[in-house]
Amino acid sequence: MQPMLTLILVMLTAVSPAFAQHNPADRARAATQNRLGWDYMRAESWDKAAAAFQAAIDIDPTFEVPYYGLGRADLALKQYVAAIAALAKCRDLYQAQVGRQFANAQEAQRYRQDRITEIDEQIRMANSMPPSIQQQDLLRQLGNQRRDVQDAITKGTNVNLDSTVPPWVSLSLGSAYFRSGKIADAEREYKATIAADNKSGEAHNNLAVVYLETERFADALTSINAAKKTGFKVNPELEKAIRSKQK
Repeated sequence: MQPMLTLILVMLTAVSPAFAQHNPADRARAATQNRLGWDYMRAESWDKAAAAFQAAIDIDPTFEVPYYGLGRADLALKQYVAAIAALAKCRDLYQAQVGRQFANAQEAQRYRQDRITEIDEQIRMANSMPPSIQQQDLLRQLGNQRRDVQDAITKGTNVNLDSTVPPWVSLSLGSAYFRSGKIADAEREYKATIAADNKSGEAHNNLAVVYLETERFADALTSINAAKKTGFKVNPELEKAIRSKQK
């Protein structure tokens, strides 16, 4: 076989991990480890949680959700470089799905039904969290995502995948960048969070901190006001520090 033809055949048959179809049995096993990870997170057993999430990833490297869990566990452990790596991988897996084209409508529907199952599991885990504005934000965002996927299932004719990075992934990645001193990267991710969900009070609040750190005081005040409009409880000392710069 000619070398060029061989190369073309390799390119046609090679499948990027982000687009590879997961093995249902592997996904089920990975989901079990993912649930275990969140059980450990609720118990604040960060090391055990990280190990469970990593086990899920080892079973199914295309499963986005455990990367998010691993990033959150690494944040709790103050392992910010590791958190960035896990959360960036989670983001990249979601981004790689945008515009994905399925072979037929049936394949697209199977994928979306799997997504509904995974979102329902995330909602179950979010409901087990202590009540807070952050929990309410996450439940609202998950509900919106579920609605969008269900709408696509109902229409049932589109073989292209419309997907965005979930706002909670961008928010956590922004926090990991911020704690690592990578302010510009943190700003980008907080803005991505707001673009996906303008009602994210925590993202507006965190963006205000970025603006304060970079001496953009008018922008900081605008972000604080936006956070308060969502019902987010802004730290009075933060607002005082920002307002003092307006004088």
